[in-house]
Amino acid sequence: MSKTRKIVLIKAYEAMESGLQQRIASTPVNQAKQLLHDFTQLYRTQGKLTKLKGVPANG
Repeated sequence: MSKTRKIVLIKAYEAMESGLQQRIASTPVNQAKQLLHDFTQLYRTQGKLTKLKGVPANG
């Protein structure tokens, strides 16, 4: 993967992460299904970001 593509992907995933965090913060607690979906997406996005940045996942 080229360095430029990697940088673009990192920026895109960071934007997605920020958007999901804002969405989670504004979602009422009684919408459990939506929150579960958003938390799952956030978890996956953070995993992809960690992998792209080359940071050890458990470190």
